[in-house]
Amino acid sequence: MAKDLEIWENFKSGDKSALSYVYFQYFHSMFQYGIKFKNDPEFIKDCIQDVFFKLIQAGENLSPTDNIKFYLFRALKNVIYKEFEKLKKNELVEFLPLKFDVAFTIEEEISAKENASNKELVLLKALDSLSERQREIIYLRFECAMEYDQICDIMELKNDSARKLLFRAIKSLREIISDQIKLPILLLIRFSQKNMF
Repeated sequence: MAKDLEIWENFKSGDKSALSYVYFQYFHSMFQYGIKFKNDPEFIKDCIQDVFFKLIQAGENLSPTDNIKFYLFRALKNVIYKEFEKLKKNELVEFLPLKFDVAFTIEEEISAKENASNKELVLLKALDSLSERQREIIYLRFECAMEYDQICDIMELKNDSARKLLFRAIKSLREIISDQIKLPILLLIRFSQKNMF
């Protein structure tokens, strides 16, 4: 993404318009990603501010990137984990591990309905059966449109492991859905028109 590469280079050099663009363009998606780890808006906002503070401090020493969103997500996840560890050491939070808890768009739409159809309820059940890691990889791949190398970096996985994890998640959804109703996996259509591989 040539545009991202150029904006990032301007950001690194201290260009205020590039800083403003990156902040306002990505704050919301960073917040939406961060809140899935810890449902504490103020904590997540503080972590995002910390990410930008560190990026501004690093300036020209930042690595180049042609995908700003990926760079920011990876940085935010690192900050969230570090800050959470500090809170635990200071005994300011209960000893509960961070957990990636995503509600997909389609889940929210179905849950908001008063009279969900049998097909929709089956789809909710299928999504609920996914592990935390499966939900995270589906979120990153389809909702955030990230490539496998980026997902591997964020989730600390090898490429083969990431592909297997996503394949198993989709297979699990397909099995639960096809066992109960004859329904294609609408979920993936909602996430992306792109092929899985």
